[in-house]
Order: sequence, then C-alpha cells, then structure tokens
Amino acid sequence: MSIKTNARFIITGASSGIGRALALKLAKKYRARLVLCARSEGDLAATKKQIEDDYAGRATIVKADLALSSDGGDDDIQKRLVEIAQNEYGGLDGIVNNAGMGSPGAFTALSIEDWRRLFEVNFFGALKLIQYALPAMDATEDSARKIVNISSVAGKVAIPGSVSYCASKFALTALSEGIAAELHSKGVDVLTVCPGWVRTEFFEKNHVPDIKNPTLMAQGNDVKGFLMKNILSISTEQCVNDIMHALDAGGSKELIQTLPGKVVERLHGVAPNLVRRLVRMVPTNL
Repeated sequence: MSIKTNARFIITGASSGIGRALALKLAKKYRARLVLCARSEGDLAATKKQIEDDYAGRATIVKADLALSSDGGDDDIQKRLVEIAQNEYGGLDGIVNNAGMGSPGAFTALSIEDWRRLFEVNFFGALKLIQYALPAMDATEDSARKIVNISSVAGKVAIPGSVSYCASKFALTALSEGIAAELHSKGVDVLTVCPGWVRTEFFEKNHVPDIKNPTLMAQGNDVKGFLMKNILSISTEQCVNDIMHALDAGGSKELIQTLPGKVVERLHGVAPNLVRRLVRMVPTNL
C-alpha cells in the first residue's frame, strides 16, 4: 500500500542532516503532517517554517534529548511524541528513527556512562518509539504503515575507534531485521537504512576529527577531495532520495548506501576473516 497524501510521521533527529531532509521530502511529495523532535529548537523551527510555507505540509516541533529519558530528565518522550501525533493529526502512519550520536575514541577511553548515553539515543530511543507507535499505527488501515530505522554500515562491520557506536548500530540493525519479520503479516513495512559516509553535520556535532570528517574532506581541491565527493561518500539529498524510493516501492528491506559501504558489507559476508584483518589496520585515534 502506498503512502497517502497528508501522511502522519514522527521523525527524530529532525533538525539537520538526514532527518531534516527527509521531513522536507515527505512534506513536498505528500504534504505530510509531521511531529519533529530534536535538541535544537531553532533549527526545528526553521524546518517547520519551510515545511509549512513552501510545501503546504504541517509540522509540530518538540525539543527533547532522547538520552535524558533514562535519567528522568525527559521520561517517556517517545510516548509523548505518539500522543502529539494522535491529538494533532488524528493518528500515525509512520516513524523515522533518525536521532543518533557517536563517541569516537578507543574502547578503553570510554566510561560505562558514555556507553549508556549512546545506547539510550541510538538504540533504546528507537526501541521505545517503536513500542509506543505500533498500537497507534495498528489503528491505521487506509494507508501504508512505515518504520524507518537509520542504522549504519557500522552496524554491519565494526571498526576500531568507534566500537560503542558500532555496537549500538549492530543492535539497531538486529532489532530492525527482527521486527520486519514479525510485523510482515500485519502489513507494516520496516526499512533498515545502513548508510556509509553521508555528507551531513553529524561528524562535526559529534567531534569527529577533521581528518576523518567526510563532509570536510569532500571540500578539498585535491584527489582525496574528489574521491570523497564523487565515489566514497554521498550527499544528504542522494541518501534521502534513495530512502524515498524504497518507501514508495513498499515492502520491508535493508538499504546499504555508498559504494564503499556496499563493497565492505558484501565482502564481510563472503570473506569475514579478510575484513577482520583489514579493519585492524584502521587507526583508533588520529
């Protein structure tokens, strides 16, 4: 079943990058009614204005930090997002679990609290939103019902220096693949998106060193910059266009993005020991 006009979606991490771009695409194509959640209220407000002024969509913004829910700072924010969608728009057709964070550095440099915060955002935040959203989506019978989980190629192949991020994305990938099988008979499509390098603000926000930031590297006027821009990474627009195509096509599926991401994921499937030897060469810190 296709996405209907005025479809109702919740998007986390919607103030920038993939989340913001996907919100704009849904509004442009379907005049979507959206509940947008992120930590930056100013950026959310700018996204809301563009959705409503340029694309005749509607947006309700919610400033929140998904990591705080385990500490009592913003308990059950996911439940509140679903309630807002029901109260403002009369129901819910889909959710996009896009909010994410990273903690670059050696495994030995990270505390248990670092791990807890990262998993709260990257995994438990998505898990809780799915749990609260499903009953609301079950009540929707005249439209496609979609769950989009933004994982990563790092959720397929783990690398040094990003072990906590990889572990959280492995967990999200497993969750996504498992519920795709369980929810198939209920007509709920689950799209698991595993991007490689996508040129967004994510790397700067998570204090990734400039030398490892593909967004900055792609701006270089040298061979490295050319390769990063044209072969090794993709733009936010291309990433979101691929997601929209998969949503329109329907069905549950896994979407691996970027050429290096596809190569590494497939090589890991047929020659895992080779990939393990290769990733040992990746420096933990730069």
